[in-house]
Amino acid sequence: MTDAELIAWSAQDPEIFSAIIDRHARRVHRRLARRLGVPAADELVAETFLAAFRLRHRFDITQADARPWLDGLATELANQYRAAGRN
Repeated sequence: MTDAELIAWSAQDPEIFSAIIDRHARRVHRRLARRLGVPAADELVAETFLAAFRLRHRFDITQADARPWLDGLATELANQYRAAGRN
Protein backbone atom coordinates (compact mmCIF):
# COMPACT_ATOMS: atom_id res chain seq x y z
CA MET A 1 0.00 0.00 0.00
CA THR A 2 1.12 3.54 -0.63
CA ASP A 3 1.46 6.04 2.19
CA ALA A 4 -1.64 7.81 0.88
CA GLU A 5 -3.67 4.60 1.05
CA LEU A 6 -2.49 3.90 4.59
CA ILE A 7 -3.29 7.41 5.74
CA ALA A 8 -6.73 7.27 4.12
CA TRP A 9 -7.47 3.89 5.74
CA SER A 10 -6.31 5.19 9.12
CA ALA A 11 -9.46 7.33 9.25
CA GLN A 12 -11.42 4.09 9.77
CA ASP A 13 -8.72 2.18 11.65
CA PRO A 14 -6.27 4.51 13.45
CA GLU A 15 -3.86 1.66 14.21
CA ILE A 16 -3.02 1.47 10.51
CA PHE A 17 -1.14 4.74 10.90
CA SER A 18 1.59 2.81 12.70
CA ALA A 19 2.74 1.58 9.27
CA ILE A 20 3.58 5.19 8.35
CA ILE A 21 5.66 5.47 11.51
CA ASP A 22 7.42 2.18 10.75
CA ARG A 23 8.25 3.33 7.22
CA HIS A 24 9.50 6.81 7.97
CA ALA A 25 10.55 7.26 11.62
CA ARG A 26 14.20 6.33 11.16
CA ARG A 27 14.64 8.69 8.21
CA VAL A 28 12.87 11.56 9.99
CA HIS A 29 15.01 10.92 13.07
CA ARG A 30 18.23 11.01 11.03
CA ARG A 31 17.17 14.25 9.40
CA LEU A 32 16.33 15.89 12.73
CA ALA A 33 19.52 14.57 14.35
CA ARG A 34 21.63 16.21 11.64
CA ARG A 35 19.93 19.54 12.33
CA LEU A 36 19.55 19.47 16.10
CA GLY A 37 21.42 16.50 17.56
CA VAL A 38 20.21 13.13 18.76
CA PRO A 39 18.51 14.17 22.04
CA ALA A 40 16.34 16.73 20.26
CA ALA A 41 15.64 14.32 17.43
CA ASP A 42 14.49 11.69 19.93
CA GLU A 43 11.90 14.15 21.22
CA LEU A 44 10.89 15.72 17.94
CA VAL A 45 10.41 12.52 15.96
CA ALA A 46 7.66 11.55 18.39
CA GLU A 47 6.13 15.02 18.12
CA THR A 48 6.33 14.85 14.32
CA PHE A 49 4.34 11.63 14.12
CA LEU A 50 1.86 12.78 16.74
CA ALA A 51 1.24 15.90 14.65
CA ALA A 52 1.00 13.80 11.49
CA PHE A 53 -1.55 11.53 13.12
CA ARG A 54 -3.62 14.46 14.33
CA LEU A 55 -3.40 16.21 10.94
CA ARG A 56 -3.76 13.14 8.73
CA HIS A 57 -7.14 14.41 7.49
CA ARG A 58 -5.19 17.25 5.79
CA PHE A 59 -2.82 14.96 3.90
CA ASP A 60 -3.23 15.21 0.13
CA ILE A 61 -4.03 11.61 -0.77
CA THR A 62 -3.23 12.30 -4.41
CA GLN A 63 0.41 12.21 -3.26
CA ALA A 64 1.46 8.57 -2.85
CA ASP A 65 4.52 9.35 -0.70
CA ALA A 66 4.20 11.01 2.71
CA ARG A 67 7.90 11.92 2.95
CA PRO A 68 7.58 15.56 1.83
CA TRP A 69 4.64 16.11 4.17
CA LEU A 70 6.42 14.51 7.10
CA ASP A 71 9.58 16.49 6.34
CA GLY A 72 7.54 19.68 6.38
CA LEU A 73 6.04 18.83 9.75
CA ALA A 74 9.46 17.90 11.16
CA THR A 75 11.01 21.11 9.84
CA GLU A 76 8.27 23.22 11.40
CA LEU A 77 8.75 21.52 14.75
CA ALA A 78 12.54 21.89 14.50
CA ASN A 79 12.12 25.60 13.81
CA GLN A 80 9.81 25.98 16.81
CA TYR A 81 12.29 24.04 18.94
CA ARG A 82 15.11 26.37 17.97
CA ALA A 83 12.99 29.51 18.33
CA ALA A 84 12.13 28.45 21.87
CA GLY A 85 15.85 28.29 22.61
CA ARG A 86 15.74 24.61 23.35
CA ASN A 87 18.86 23.97 21.26
